[in-house]
Amino acid sequence: MILKTQIIQPILVIFISILISCLLLMWRIPGMELVGVTPNWLLIWLVVWSVKRNLWQSMVAAVSLGLIWDSISGDFPTHVLGLAVIALLTSNVYEGEYIKEDVISIVVIVFGMAIISDTITALQYSFQTTIPLIDIWLKYQQTSLASAIITSLWTPLLYYPFNHFMNPSKKPKSRRRFK
Repeated sequence: MILKTQIIQPILVIFISILISCLLLMWRIPGMELVGVTPNWLLIWLVVWSVKRNLWQSMVAAVSLGLIWDSISGDFPTHVLGLAVIALLTSNVYEGEYIKEDVISIVVIVFGMAIISDTITALQYSFQTTIPLIDIWLKYQQTSLASAIITSLWTPLLYYPFNHFMNPSKKPKSRRRFK
């Protein structure tokens, strides 16, 4: 029974957290916007997932999330490319132990990855559309910083519950009292 819950609980946490992230991606909740930009919930999920996983697991998650996002919003520009780059950069970030895992480091990583994701989207528009480059890059400048700020500010909302359920703390050992 314990083995069964150890297998089922992480799978349920993954699916439910992705479902919640997708729903939040589509909602426009008052107070959650900054200059018309909402948090990039799937990017937050991917960073929180990828920092403790190997490259293969991170890339599978990135492609899956990118395809889910493309099915929700449309296939151009594709989100698979941006999320794959983010997975590549964030997988095993704590392996070298240069930084400790805490919410502040995750927020900083999410901030940087949001800017990288917006840059990849702007590059896709630059190469594949007839929109003037000046318009694309002016819009990029307006939205990329706002997106990075709002996404990183909402990161703890996903980080704490996800880590709590994915890495349940073991029950403390009972203390023996000596008489």
